[in-house]
Amino acid sequence: MIIRWFLVAIALVILCLLFPLTSKAQLKVGDRAPDFALQDQKGQTLKLSDFLGKKSVVLAFYIKASTPG
Repeated sequence: MIIRWFLVAIALVILCLLFPLTSKAQLKVGDRAPDFALQDQKGQTLKLSDFLGKKSVVLAFYIKASTPG
């Protein structure tokens, strides 16, 4: 289960790097996050919307060791 959350966090970081938000599409505090899908370690597709109304989703961002910033 922890691996799934970690994969969700990694996917969000990658999405933010690949598709930076413009001023028109910027999210505000309280806005719903855009839906996305990724595969877990078993190859099953996992979507953020699968957790809507079921679980709280917490995103954690980790700085890679020995890198600036």
